[in-house]
Amino acid sequence: MSKASTRQLVSVLKEQDQDFEWYPTTPEIIDCVKADYAEVFVHESPSILDCGAGDGRVLKALTDGRKYAIEKARPLLDALDKEIFVVGTEFYQQTLIDKKVDLVFSNPPYSDYDYWAAKILREANAGYVYLILPARWEASEEIQAAIKLREIDYEVIGETDFFDAERQARAVVHIIRLRLTFRGRYSTTRPKVDPFYLWFNDNFHIDIANEEPSKFDLERFHKSSLNERVQQALVKGDGIVSVLENLYQADLEKLITTYQSFCDIDPTLLRELDVNLEGVRGALASKIDNLKDRYWHELFNNLCTITDKLTAASRKAMLATLTAHTHVDFSSSNAHAIICWVVKNANEYFDSQLVSMVESMTEQANVITYQSNQRTFGKEEWRYCRRPEGLDCYQLDYRIVLERTGGISSSSYSSDQINGLCNSAAELVHDLCTIAGNLLFDIRDTERVSDFQWESNKKNVFHYMNHSTGELEILFDIRAFKNGNLHIRFNPRFICRLNVEFGRLKGWLKTPKEAMDELGVSAEDAVSSFGNNLKITVNNVLALDFKCAS
Repeated sequence: MSKASTRQLVSVLKEQDQDFEWYPTTPEIIDCVKADYAEVFVHESPSILDCGAGDGRVLKALTDGRKYAIEKARPLLDALDKEIFVVGTEFYQQTLIDKKVDLVFSNPPYSDYDYWAAKILREANAGYVYLILPARWEASEEIQAAIKLREIDYEVIGETDFFDAERQARAVVHIIRLRLTFRGRYSTTRPKVDPFYLWFNDNFHIDIANEEPSKFDLERFHKSSLNERVQQALVKGDGIVSVLENLYQADLEKLITTYQSFCDIDPTLLRELDVNLEGVRGALASKIDNLKDRYWHELFNNLCTITDKLTAASRKAMLATLTAHTHVDFSSSNAHAIICWVVKNANEYFDSQLVSMVESMTEQANVITYQSNQRTFGKEEWRYCRRPEGLDCYQLDYRIVLERTGGISSSSYSSDQINGLCNSAAELVHDLCTIAGNLLFDIRDTERVSDFQWESNKKNVFHYMNHSTGELEILFDIRAFKNGNLHIRFNPRFICRLNVEFGRLKGWLKTPKEAMDELGVSAEDAVSSFGNNLKITVNNVLALDFKCAS
């Protein structure tokens, strides 16, 4: 980013009262850190958490691996690349012990650098920490106490300043590498001092005489149905984010209080019950992780504006990414940051799932090549359920036959089928309706698989609302068979939009004119279909305030 761009962003931060001492990390600092850790992570791109990530420039420069950020300024959050996952907003309210990464980086606000550095060093669940601190940092009692507590080895690997930086400051800084782990047998690394161990001891003063390995299994923390509690709270008119935050804080407080009650139990009695601290610590860590995951799952399930527009595979992939490798503290500010991330990635999912859907329906009887593509493929090239090599520039016919998709179920178990249609076929039909909705067909009142009783060779019809005529019209009809086949006939407008967008996303169609020439559609249909796939913005989602639960 240029100095002019940085000045403009700083101006926006000040105008919105969001300037929390963001002084962009200089290229010199980034190069120094990257050269240093390259000697440690020789054959891998480390996962990195940046505390005070700014616009994400450090994360993008340092690694091709997983990128995590803690940042609270809204303009900077909006500037983050979609591949950067926000795991927190307000640094002072975060716990770092549950955010396991290879490396933590921070160029903290210098007005409070000693608190930031000490908190990171006490809580970081990482092998290495790189800090950019004023040269006077070694005189900080807080930082030195944290270094001693975690038994940290450190080295100042560089000294520089911000005199000529994009945002100038009169500060001479040290670039510091701190190692929190030691290397054990078989090249494995372990923390010298477990950060969760420190946190647990600070908050739970439990004494158990003569500790021994325990077989005692603590009673599982009581969990009522979260969805039912959310529904009850939503009746009061609060938004889903506020409801979930209040319920989460109540559950977390109850969980902590339950474990703190151990502090009041006689140590001899705990020993007689065969309870040890290691078992209590492990159980509490697991329950806190599970509690966070439950609430993020619930929020995700209530993001109807987005999740209703994802196919089954896309929804599963996004949720897996959302909860992978890190457990985010649940709060309103974090929820809005996560929603920003979801929106940035949802648009990519909307496009990729359309391409995947068409490619999954690409079979010999279904394909029509473009006008400029005269190449044909023989039956032998379609054998063994594969597409011919070099098949490109094609569209789907409006009548297709899908083999081995599932069809009529032969199972008598209700969990394997829906009203006679096997689950895999039902999922495909639902995904087709989702794709149609993303192509701006009104499917709010469209039939669902469960609305029909499925029998072999029986036609079932799915409709959409045509607002030009005010009438329900056929979106597609479908016949399922016992041999696992599906026969589908599409509305010409639906297959036109699907083919145009498929060609555009594959890079085969650059303009509506090319769509008209290659696919043989009218100029009006080419223009109305081109670039028609759904795009969503953060404002679209936030404006709803999440007051409707699924």
